[in-house]
Amino acid sequence: MHRPITRALGTAVAVLGLVCALVGGWFVTQLGTSGTATFTAAPGDSTLVLPPDVLNRTDSDVTVRATADGDAPVWMGLARPSDVDTVMQDAQAARAQGVSVTGWELETTTSGSGSADPQTYDLWQGETRGTGQAQLTVTQDAAPQTLVVTAGEDAQLSEVSMTVTDSGWSTRAIVLLVVGLVLLVGGVYLALRGGRGPRAGGPVEDGREDEDGRRDEAVQTDPADGADAADETQVLGTADATATPDTTDETGTPAQPADPTTKETR
Repeated sequence: MHRPITRALGTAVAVLGLVCALVGGWFVTQLGTSGTATFTAAPGDSTLVLPPDVLNRTDSDVTVRATADGDAPVWMGLARPSDVDTVMQDAQAARAQGVSVTGWELETTTSGSGSADPQTYDLWQGETRGTGQAQLTVTQDAAPQTLVVTAGEDAQLSEVSMTVTDSGWSTRAIVLLVVGLVLLVGGVYLALRGGRGPRAGGPVEDGREDEDGRRDEAVQTDPADGADAADETQVLGTADATATPDTTDETGTPAQPADPTTKETR
């Protein structure tokens, strides 16, 4: 695979792994190892309605706590969705539409303009009341159900919290964190490997290339030196050819050259 492609692929994998690791790590810090999530809302002077889409969204128990200003009475009732719709049809209420994990909030929409006193109806499958605060744990055995939370007359609900514990959430968060870290490490490795270029000069095996280079340099001769040596050899050969041969007589005495001015007499 070409280096630019490897580098681009490694960068993309590293970015994906970083995002997964950050998201997984954030959920682990928020949910803990038990997978407990708490969502809150501040209905004020409105009655809060938690429909089945929110209350029965998981198979885990849901604990709802409501706090009112001062020592105002707080009432909570649980009933079938159709019965609650009949009672709260025209009444002003803050109805939960879902949850937001960014702010850990209950997303509510206020609707209706009338008033209703749900406590007076004999249709509740479960209810609780308290002074200043109240709490109710909803199991999923009788789902679907709707929960209604209201304060006394001229009182306000300062906060309503819904707590859900699901160990599967923490498990998924940890898996996402681990997978993200693996992808991050693998992506960085690919990116660094793709950016590494080949070594200059190629590999040298056992130093043979250097030895051969030095050997070639040792036996190389200068062309001018070769020409001078050839000329010197030629001159020496010519001189040897024209030299007077060394001759001796029979007694071993060197023979004297004949005098050209002396004539032989007979």
